[in-house]
Amino acid sequence: MACRSAADISETSPVAAAYDWSGLYAGVHFGYVAGKSNLFIAGAGVGGTDVNVPLDPSGFIGGVHIGVNQELANRFVLGAEADLAYNNVDGLGTFTGAGALLKSELKWSGSARLRAGYAFDRILPYITAGVDAAKYEMSVITTGPGGSIPIHDETHLGWTVGAGVEHAFTDRWIARVEYRYSDFGKKDISIPLLGPGTVANVDLKTHDVRAGLSYKF
Repeated sequence: MACRSAADISETSPVAAAYDWSGLYAGVHFGYVAGKSNLFIAGAGVGGTDVNVPLDPSGFIGGVHIGVNQELANRFVLGAEADLAYNNVDGLGTFTGAGALLKSELKWSGSARLRAGYAFDRILPYITAGVDAAKYEMSVITTGPGGSIPIHDETHLGWTVGAGVEHAFTDRWIARVEYRYSDFGKKDISIPLLGPGTVANVDLKTHDVRAGLSYKF
């Protein structure tokens, strides 16, 4: 029997193809949000001073995402993604001048973003940026007969940036970890308790860390 040389074996052995990130995918994610929010009311403090009440909502989120990637010949990966999350995120602040508590709740959030990364075979570190939106509610909680009085219930629009890494542990299933910073902007609000013409607004920013699982079609 003729012996095959190492060169012959090398020429006939199959070479594993690199993973291709191109295609449509969808999945689920969950995570934790730490928010920064401030309620500003002009002239509502003692002696007519301005009031700034930190609310800082925090809590857990869970949602879905869908996106598409295109891997280029140089291993750069470009894509677009949208996500929507239900939020169990809230915070409390003390409105000293009115002798009441303020409760803030982030009900849902979502974004539409572009992504860019570089593929190391089955590992894809990436950056992402785009527009986002969030439903933000606020109520005054009093000890009197009024109970909980809604003072803000609007959708905030803003922007988001972040970075993450994905790992394709099979040809179809992809795990990810991602960090995002979002600025949902500032909204003017009306507080009937303080009378008409009172200048007041509330802003919202969030830091969140998410883990997710996607299926590539």
